[in-house]
Amino acid sequence: MNYIGNRVTRMKFWDFIYKYFWWFGKAILKLYPNIPESVRRSGMSIYPEAYASFIGFITILSAIISIILSIIIIYFQIFPLILSIIVILPFLTLVFMTHLPYLIGSGRAGALDGEIPYTTAYLSIMVASGVSPYGAFERISRARKVFPRSSDLSQRFILLVRVLGRDPLTAFSILASRTPSATVKDLLTGYISTVRSGGDVIDYLTKKARIMFSEILVKMKIIADRLGSLLEAYLALILLTTISLSTLYFINVAIAAVALPALSGLSMFLLLYVLLPFLSIMIMYISDLVQYKEPWIDYRPYIVFFGITIPVTIFIIVFGLYLPSVLPKYHPFSQNPITLSIINVVNSIASLTNIPDYLYSSLMVTFALFVATLPSAIYTLFISREYKIVYGITKFLRDLVEIRKTGLSPERSVIELAQNNYGVFSKHLKRVAMQLSLGISLSRIISGLFKKIIVWRARVLLYMLTDAIEVGGGTIENLENLAWFAENVDAIEEEKKKSLRTLLIVPYVGAIIVIITIILLASFLGSLVI
Repeated sequence: MNYIGNRVTRMKFWDFIYKYFWWFGKAILKLYPNIPESVRRSGMSIYPEAYASFIGFITILSAIISIILSIIIIYFQIFPLILSIIVILPFLTLVFMTHLPYLIGSGRAGALDGEIPYTTAYLSIMVASGVSPYGAFERISRARKVFPRSSDLSQRFILLVRVLGRDPLTAFSILASRTPSATVKDLLTGYISTVRSGGDVIDYLTKKARIMFSEILVKMKIIADRLGSLLEAYLALILLTTISLSTLYFINVAIAAVALPALSGLSMFLLLYVLLPFLSIMIMYISDLVQYKEPWIDYRPYIVFFGITIPVTIFIIVFGLYLPSVLPKYHPFSQNPITLSIINVVNSIASLTNIPDYLYSSLMVTFALFVATLPSAIYTLFISREYKIVYGITKFLRDLVEIRKTGLSPERSVIELAQNNYGVFSKHLKRVAMQLSLGISLSRIISGLFKKIIVWRARVLLYMLTDAIEVGGGTIENLENLAWFAENVDAIEEEKKKSLRTLLIVPYVGAIIVIITIILLASFLGSLVI
């Protein structure tokens, strides 16, 4: 009932938007004729004309808010610099909303591009097992936890074929025209051409999957070169800017006769605590955009970061820096053990390095960030061991192919291989073997195992293995293909580690150089008697 009520409320909202703002939507569609295509490719379940009317509604609303805020700022004469931003707020809103479907489609395309090679490998194994291509594609809709993006395509395919009565090839053609991913479009159009020309579908899917995995390896090398150039430019900018301006600032403070008015404490604050962090965040965002990503994110390190690191940082800065600076010296908050302990530790570091008093705040912030980041770093190192499970599964699949050649059944082969050492995967394999010996089905075992295995690539390989055995009988040819795909998955991960290993070290080296240079310079100037 709640779901139906929410649907009715949503429909009433869009009816209201389209009824009163259709005229604005028509004008927007004339200015931006690509909006309908972007809305379809983004997967948004909204009529393009209704979305254009919604853009008009949001633009008018932002214009009203902008006018009210401008009147308040002018009348009370507060924050005059913000007035220029508020004035152009409606224009920024219009531009953002018109490009939002394209941005959503780009994100959807990136997720599909990362997932579709594994989906194609699964389809090739299913078709080789005797399942029809349409039946194999429909099976993906049941694997939403393994193929989240591809399952959406599968559900749309089922809707077009079983509900709307389209033939499968026409349904594939519609999906290809609406998908934002060029890789998916190429796969579907190639399949349609293969079927219509009477080609071998199994051979097409197998070769297509292998080509996709080979292309990923090539992309990894190209991405590594791009990231290297990006980090080199970033480090050159950060090192030169920070060291040069810090040197001038220290001389400014130490020698009043040559002081420059522009290099004040406020200027350095804006540089060190606003501009440089903003540049770092932008570089991290750009790096995330250009690198290869899987359609799965492990949020556990982020939970620890936002749950421990951020609160601890704020706690240390508040008790070690803010309260002592605004409260009297003998105030209870200034004399509590926590505040005194933090201040004593930072004072000891400052005295050892001979840092002047005016850098005390910077030292306190550095100390807070260092202490607060340790739990997140330790936890990330701890859970990184779980990612080694893919290597164990790859070795297991290769051994499974070899032992199947002796004539043992797939289930018996799994039980026999449970005695081998496959690293992190061994404990899970022993549990699987024990349950198989008790007569429990492999699909039920793997479904329960997914609750304990969080690595997406491991889930994909185990899911493909389950269907290869239960649907295709675990033939040697299918298991051989699966082992080949697993080895390529492992090779992709190794290539990613090799390409990023050096790039991960470079920023830390640059940060250490900046820190050591500034500390030595501050210590030297602090020891001068002028």
